[in-house]
Amino acid sequence: MALLLGARGEDILTRRGTAEFIEQVRQGLYARMAHLSAGDEELLLLGVRNALEEELAAEQGCREDFSRVLDEADQAEDVRELMPIQDRLRAMAADYFSRRGSVAAYHLMRTVALDRITGAVLRITLSQMAAGGVGVPAGRWCWMALGAAGRGEVSRFDACDFLLVHEEIEAGSSFVGFSGRPAPLLERLSIGSRAGITPASSSWRGSLTEWRQRIAARAVEGGGDMEWLVRLADLRLVAGDPSLAAEMVNLVRSALSVQIDPLREIARRTAMMQSGFDFFGRLRLERGMFNLALYGIGPLVANVRIMTVRFDIQETATTERIRGLLYQGRIDVELAERLLRAWNCFYRHGIRREIAGENGILVDTEEFGEDAERELHASLEAVGSLQKIVYSSISGQG
Repeated sequence: MALLLGARGEDILTRRGTAEFIEQVRQGLYARMAHLSAGDEELLLLGVRNALEEELAAEQGCREDFSRVLDEADQAEDVRELMPIQDRLRAMAADYFSRRGSVAAYHLMRTVALDRITGAVLRITLSQMAAGGVGVPAGRWCWMALGAAGRGEVSRFDACDFLLVHEEIEAGSSFVGFSGRPAPLLERLSIGSRAGITPASSSWRGSLTEWRQRIAARAVEGGGDMEWLVRLADLRLVAGDPSLAAEMVNLVRSALSVQIDPLREIARRTAMMQSGFDFFGRLRLERGMFNLALYGIGPLVANVRIMTVRFDIQETATTERIRGLLYQGRIDVELAERLLRAWNCFYRHGIRREIAGENGILVDTEEFGEDAERELHASLEAVGSLQKIVYSSISGQG
């Protein structure tokens, strides 16, 4: 069930997954009922109904509690008030994951929390600027996330990349102070970018005209710089003007659509990312640890992204991109399911370690049972299958 959480509309993967789940429940019930009297059969079914009602009530209560804490973030007047709110939101997401094991739900809760906390910081910043007599931004603006935060796959707040888009260049000076002031407030909340991708840097803020000029310059330079543009395909609005954010997304998509040859070269390199298996077909270990980011999450996300960029699929979340590839006929149902399971496998191990306060990237496979190791092998094989498709369909004759 958790594997398919968040699917929308008529989704063949959802239908298949739900049908399999219902069939498993049905078979389990029938196996129990075969040995019961008529009266005991009724008691069993009533027990199942009561258990489902309790589960639904618990889910509803969790949603209401989480929404209530999010609303508190909207009312906070300074960062000191946001700190305990952020801690509660983090604890609620971790508790839900511990009970349900849903990667999709955990990412959703963490992403929503990030957006609301970041939005509150920006609101507080504007309020402080106005109270201090400092000119507030003149015109529209949008604060956008990229990377894992852009894809809605947030687990750690210290790995969140942001950029700022604002009204045209004549209004740009009023955004210099605004883009820098939130940085220390976000740092107090441990929200930041490991790579320095933040609007506090002039490289990561600008008007649409400035962003268009930067993108054009990168396109002219070509080569590795085009990977910078490909990563902008993950852009997602966090706070600010939705129409301006849509213009930025369209700008990136338009620029990518004409870069066919550079995209082929990027796809070739992406398809040749190092496998998680060594020459002998064993897991590639580093001091006894397996690197989930290097051999699992990284190749899966990158290969799915380059395919969706090449075939103009608009989704940003990896799971939705996989579905987009399926419905365009770029991959079949079997591979789509294998990739969704791989995505869950990699992130599930990482989230468990992060919640335990450990490095979520490296896992000790010696702690795995036979089933978990088999699942990891199958997940890496699924990524390998995708890489072959990327190489042949995009970087090859594509």
